[in-house]
Amino acid sequence: MTDAFQPKDARVAAINCTACGSPLPALAGHRARAMVCSYCGAVMDRHAEYALLARYRDMPRPDGPFRIGLSGEILGVMQTIVGIVAIRAQIEGAGYGWTNYQLYSPTHGYSWLTWSDGHLTHSRKTRDMPESGGHFAYKAPLNAAGRAFRMYEHYVARITYLEGELTWIPSLGDTTEVIEAVDPPYGYAVVIGETETEFEFTSYLDRAQTMAAFGVEDTFPRALGVHGTQPFIAGSFHTALSKAGKWFAPIALTLGLVFAAIGAGQKITETLIVDTDRGGSIVFPLNRPDRLAEVRLSANVYNAWSWYDMELTNEETDETVAEFDGGIEYYEGYDSDGKWTEGSQTVTFRFKPPEAGAYRLTITTGDPQSARLPVRVEIRENVMLSRYLFGLGIFFALCALSLWFRRARFEAKRWGDDEEEDD
Repeated sequence: MTDAFQPKDARVAAINCTACGSPLPALAGHRARAMVCSYCGAVMDRHAEYALLARYRDMPRPDGPFRIGLSGEILGVMQTIVGIVAIRAQIEGAGYGWTNYQLYSPTHGYSWLTWSDGHLTHSRKTRDMPESGGHFAYKAPLNAAGRAFRMYEHYVARITYLEGELTWIPSLGDTTEVIEAVDPPYGYAVVIGETETEFEFTSYLDRAQTMAAFGVEDTFPRALGVHGTQPFIAGSFHTALSKAGKWFAPIALTLGLVFAAIGAGQKITETLIVDTDRGGSIVFPLNRPDRLAEVRLSANVYNAWSWYDMELTNEETDETVAEFDGGIEYYEGYDSDGKWTEGSQTVTFRFKPPEAGAYRLTITTGDPQSARLPVRVEIRENVMLSRYLFGLGIFFALCALSLWFRRARFEAKRWGDDEEEDD
């Protein structure tokens, strides 16, 4: 590898500008037609002994990390930056600008490195013509270069800055019509000029690798938005999380269904307490201290509420094991949307008994309204809760779908489908 293709300033010959006399690097091959002076804006014809063709002073220099003379490897090919062209365009009423860097390789000829809002792409001319018609329809299919592209943008590009060696004789303000299609990480463009139509194939580049290849320190802001050719790349952690979710979500949901089917437990006893104001109690055995037990109260509460205080004691030792209190409330009615209901006529309390044996549940209430309502008491043991497994299943399902949601959001940003929401 020669010094001319080291990823640093190329060591080349120079010519003097025929307008201002400034030294200019001669980097390109013989097919380059124009030399534009970076000092005075003179446009010279390389094929006519650098004859002066035009002169553009005070052109606004475009934003970008590269300069003429830098060399680096792009897609396995050593390239040298020989020219710079800045472009402006109106796309759907908004103004956009980007910087094209003319590249030259002795083995692969000329191509473009484009800096657009912090994104980097590489474009080269191709002889592959599109298989569809020449009209533009947003998101319509376009087959070219062996790939299935989708129409992306249609605009008129205008030159706002010129510098270095270029493959044609440019003029400041020149315009071309461009039709772009994408199939990330690739793009395809139909470039329609005054005298000819060209076709370009574009590849999205890794910014960090490309700038490192050219020996440029990346001190620029992070890339804005999603570029048309930018591929969706999920991080390793997110990918692993999604895979784990695909495995564990069905397992957790299946176990939840099993627990829902068999986890209601075994009914120990059921009784009706008519007067809770005077107090009522029920004695029952519990044989599974390693599992949950359940107390379920039911009352015919209608458009009202009731409140109960409960005490659970060990029948043999008379020791208080647990105390509960809770209410039952149920309301219903009609409105413009029809019938509505709120609350429930049942309330459930769960506990784990400290040991097997006989227990007494005492129920009282100081509320006159509650005292008038008979309360049905049901005791169950060996209860298994399925809601935690269902919750875990939902969590893993969201993990599995998170990658899909993230990709969908990414594509919405690419195509501008989320602009109204963002606004």
